[in-house]
Amino acid sequence: MSPRSVGRTVLARVWMPLVAVVAVSVGAVAMWKVHEFSNPEPVITVNEPAAPPEFSIKRLTYELFGSAGQGGMLVWVDVDGHPHQVNLTDLPWSHTESTTLTVVSGSISAQVHGGQVGCRLKVNGVVRAEQTDDHQDAHVFCLVKSA
Repeated sequence: MSPRSVGRTVLARVWMPLVAVVAVSVGAVAMWKVHEFSNPEPVITVNEPAAPPEFSIKRLTYELFGSAGQGGMLVWVDVDGHPHQVNLTDLPWSHTESTTLTVVSGSISAQVHGGQVGCRLKVNGVVRAEQTDDHQDAHVFCLVKSA
């Protein structure tokens, strides 16, 4: 075989992969340049200071009034949802809690042996629930679901 035919044989075998490598390289460089030109410039902004969130303190007042008669029992649920029990010997009874929660709820339930009883729940001084009973072994229940 002549040296010229060896060169042609090698060229015949490598020309297509060589063209493919060159085409892929040119395409990759072109994509990189297009991507580089399409990136927006960084924008420098200064945000104004954010105002603190406004909140108001809510005061939930539990009140029990009337006459305890021969005693009784009181169960109330605080603003955190924890139940409490009190054995009653005399009335009136009152308890106030404060919170910064956006929604407050509470309940009170009482029963006395003899006499009359009433309950009241106030949120920031406004009566939200009130009930009274004057029967023997009177029972009352007041509930504020959302205030």
